[in-house]
Amino acid sequence: MDPRSFSSPNAARNRQATIRVPGPLAQLLALAVIIALAVLGVLIAIPLLLIGAALLLIFLGVTWVRLKIRRAKAPNGPLDGRHNVRVIKRDE
Repeated sequence: MDPRSFSSPNAARNRQATIRVPGPLAQLLALAVIIALAVLGVLIAIPLLLIGAALLLIFLGVTWVRLKIRRAKAPNGPLDGRHNVRVIKRDE
């Protein structure tokens, strides 16, 4: 008889997988690692958020100043340099 084709009635019973549940020490260690990673993530995320907010405020401030200067230099604006001059827009 070919040994590869032979199966005993106990073959199914002998193929059992054993699942081990981690002990309390392993669970505590896993919890400590997760907490350490979370704290490290927060310590990295908070400065990045603050730097991002500061850069956003700087960008908005620069844009606001540029718009104010552009409006001031516009025709009939306070920095136009002409007095009592009416600007006629030809494409209206």
